[in-house]
Amino acid sequence: MSLEEILESPRLMMKLSFSPVMLQLMEEACKPEPDFAVLGQIISMDPALSATILTLVNSPFYGLSQEISDLKRAAIVLGTRELLNLAVTINYQKHVSSAVEDDSYKIYNDWILTVWGAIAAQLIASRICPEHADKVYLCCLLKDISLLFLRSAAPEELPAGADMESIARSYPGQEEAEIDAWGINHGALSKFLLARWKMKTLECPALQHHHAIDDLDSFDLPTQAVILATRWAEMELGNSTSPFNVLQFEILLQNSLDMKEDAIEGFRAVCRTKFQSMLKILGMEEGGEETHFYNHSIKSLQSSYFLSLELLTAEGGVKSIARMIARHVKLNWDIADWELALKSPHSDSYTIYRSTESGVDKGGDRLSVNELQLGRKGCSIDILSRSVLFGRFVCSAKGLSAEEKDWLRLYFRFIGQAYEHYCARQHLIEDRAATLENLPLGIATLDAHGNLVDFNEEMGRFLGGATVSGKKDFGEVFKTGLGMELGRGWTEFLDSVDRPSFSKIMCVTLRTGGIPRDACIYVSAYRQSRGDGKMISVVMENIRDVSESQVLALKQRDFLEGLVESMRDVVLTVDRRGNINYASARFSKVFLGRNIFDIASPGETFIGRWGPEIFDQKKSVLEVLLKRTDTAGRPFELVISSLAGPGDRHLIVARDLTHIRRLEDKLKRQAIFDGLTDLFNHTQFNTLLAREIARSRRTGRPIGLLFFDLDGFKSVNDTEGHQAGDEVLKNVADILKAELRAGMDFPCRYGGDEFGVIVTEVRSEALEKIGNRIRLRVEKKFSGRVTISGGMTVIRDGDTPELMLSRADNATYKAKDTGGNALVWAD
Repeated sequence: MSLEEILESPRLMMKLSFSPVMLQLMEEACKPEPDFAVLGQIISMDPALSATILTLVNSPFYGLSQEISDLKRAAIVLGTRELLNLAVTINYQKHVSSAVEDDSYKIYNDWILTVWGAIAAQLIASRICPEHADKVYLCCLLKDISLLFLRSAAPEELPAGADMESIARSYPGQEEAEIDAWGINHGALSKFLLARWKMKTLECPALQHHHAIDDLDSFDLPTQAVILATRWAEMELGNSTSPFNVLQFEILLQNSLDMKEDAIEGFRAVCRTKFQSMLKILGMEEGGEETHFYNHSIKSLQSSYFLSLELLTAEGGVKSIARMIARHVKLNWDIADWELALKSPHSDSYTIYRSTESGVDKGGDRLSVNELQLGRKGCSIDILSRSVLFGRFVCSAKGLSAEEKDWLRLYFRFIGQAYEHYCARQHLIEDRAATLENLPLGIATLDAHGNLVDFNEEMGRFLGGATVSGKKDFGEVFKTGLGMELGRGWTEFLDSVDRPSFSKIMCVTLRTGGIPRDACIYVSAYRQSRGDGKMISVVMENIRDVSESQVLALKQRDFLEGLVESMRDVVLTVDRRGNINYASARFSKVFLGRNIFDIASPGETFIGRWGPEIFDQKKSVLEVLLKRTDTAGRPFELVISSLAGPGDRHLIVARDLTHIRRLEDKLKRQAIFDGLTDLFNHTQFNTLLAREIARSRRTGRPIGLLFFDLDGFKSVNDTEGHQAGDEVLKNVADILKAELRAGMDFPCRYGGDEFGVIVTEVRSEALEKIGNRIRLRVEKKFSGRVTISGGMTVIRDGDTPELMLSRADNATYKAKDTGGNALVWAD
C-alpha cells in the first residue's frame, strides 16, 4: 500500500486521529490569547487529565513553594498558556501511547526524545525569541507525529534505515531516504497530517526543518530553537551517540545562545528537572540512566574527552593503550587492581591485560567475543563505540562513590570512541609497513647531497651486499655494486633542488648469491622534507621478468607522475567514503590520509547532501572551501571524475581560486564605488535612492536628498591642472564621509563635479543642518576658492527616484542663480 493510499484510507487515518478534547485544546492553543474559562471547561471533560495536571504543577517541574489545589489558581501562578501546554502534552502522550503501542513497539524511547525536545525548545526560545516560546513548544511536541502514525498504521512504508524501536531518532541519509520514498520529509508529512486532523491553525515552519542543524544560521529564531532542541534531545539521550559529538554540541549550544559554561550547565539542570518530573507524573519510569549524557556535567564530559585524546597519540602497540588507561584510572579514581580486554586493530579477537605491581602485564591470549570472560569480579564496563565492542574493563569499585562510578563509565565511553580512531589509524600504518616489507623493493634514504643514510635488506642485496659505515655516495655505491653509472640525470637531480624526482630503467648484472645474473632495474628517487632538513628517498625494483609492454607502461607511469607533480593544481584520488589515498607529492603531507568531506565544505551554490552522493555522477564540478592546514581555508574548484578499474575510486583535481576571487572582489568594488573618490558611483546612486524610497514607503520613516555641484571647480582645472582638480574632488569626498552617518547616509559621486547624498530617517530641519555643515566645511577647506551650490528635498507621497532627483537638480540651478555657495529647497 502506497503512502497516497494510506492517507486516503479513513480506517488508517483514524488510527492516530485526535479526540475531541485534544482538538479543542489545540484550537485554544492556536489563539493569540487562550481563554481560561474555555480551557477549564475542556479540561473538566476529563477528570484524569485535571488530576494529572495538578500533580505536575506541584512537582519539581515548577518548584513552587506552596501547593496548588485548583486549576484556576494554577492558571494565575503559571499562566493560562503554560497550563494549556501541559494539558496538550498529557493528552497527546496518553492518546499516542494507546494508539501506537503494541507487543513489538513501546513508545518510551520516542517519548523521551519528544519530551526533552519540547521542554528544551521552550527554554531556548524563551532566551532567543520569548514571544514564540509557547508555539515552539507545541511544534517540537508534534514534529514527529508522522513517524508515529506510520509506525502504527503502515510500518512497511518507513525507509529501511529507520530504527523501528526508536522511530523519532534521526539517522544518516534520513531526509534523502524519506524524499525518495514519499517525495517529502517526515516534517512536511507531519504538517500535512495535522492539517488533515483539523489542526491547520498550527502554523509552524520549523516542522519541515527540525533536523537541519548544518543550516542553522539560515533559519529564523523559532526554527533555530526547534532545530537546537531536536539535536539536544538526541545528544543527551543517545545510548549510541558518539561522546565527542555530545561535547561538540554543548559548545555549539553555548555559542548559539551566547551563554557561558556555568549558565549552560544551569540550563541543562532546568531541562533535566522538568524532563524527569514529566516522565514521573505520566507514569513512565526513567530508564537507561547510565547511557544518558544529561546525568553528567559539562566539566566531566570535558575531563573525559581530554583524557581520551591521549590515545590518539599512542605509539608502541595496543599495550601502550593499556598503560595509558592504567595511568588514568590510578590518577583519577585510585584504581590499581583491574583487568582490561582490548580488541585487536586487525581482527575481531581480544587481548587481556592485567594490573601488576610493576605496571601492566599481558595476561591472556587473543580471544573471540564469545570467549571474552575476565577473571576478576566487580564493576564491569564495556568499551563501546557505535555499538561495536572494543573491549571490557573490570575492577573493584570499593571506595568509589556513585558519582565517581558514573564518571568512570563516562570516561570509558570516550575511550571507546578514541580507541576506535586509534585502531583505524594503527591498522592503516601496520598494513602499509607489512605491504612494504613483502614487496621486492630496495629502499634507501639519502641526505640532500646523495650520501647513504639508511637502506633495507633488499637494497643491500641490489648493491652487492653494501653496508652503511661513514659517508658513502649512493652513485658510487651503485656503480661498485651494479657496474653501471646512474648517469648525468642523477648528477643534475642532486645539483638542482628544484627538480623533485629522478627515474631510470637500466639493464644491469646483479652479483648477489655468488652467481652473476642479468636484471632490468627501475630506479626512482624523490625529494622529501623530514624534520629540519631535506632528504632523498630511493626505490629500486627488479623488473627483468616483466614484458616489454609492461616496461613501457612503467615508463609512461613515470612520465605521468612527473606531469602531475609539475601541475599547480592539487591532484587527489579518493575512495567512495572520501578518504584520500593519493595526493600529488607537493601536497601529500597536507592531504594524504584525510577525508575530503572533513577538509572541504561546499560553497553557497551547492545543493544536496555533502557526502559520498556527489560521486554518483560520472563527472561533476563544484566550488568548495578547502582547508590545507588548520587555517580558515581557501576557495578551490573541484573537478571530480570516476576512475575505471577495480574499486569505487574517484579522481579529484583541485584548482586554487584565491586569485580569481580577489579579482572578482576588485571588479565588484569597481562596479559599486567611484575609483577616484571611493564614494558610491552613479549607478549605485540610482540603486540606493530607489531602495531607500521603497524602504521609506514600507516603514514610514522619511528620507532626504542633497544634490550639489562645485562652484569654482572648472577654474581649478583650467589654471592648476586636472591633478589639482582630482585632489579637490577627493577632499570633498573626505568631508562627506566625515559629516555623514555610516550605514545610514549614502554619499555618491553623480558625475564630474556633481555629488548626491541620500540621507535616511531625516526631516527638513535636520537635512538643512547637515547640508550647511557640508557647505561651510567645503568653503573653509578651500578658503572660498571652491564652494558648493545645491538643492535639497525630502520624500513626498508618490515620489519616484526620478522625481526626487529632478526636484533637487532644479533647486541646484536656483542656488547657482543666487550667486553660488548656497543651498536651496526644492519646494
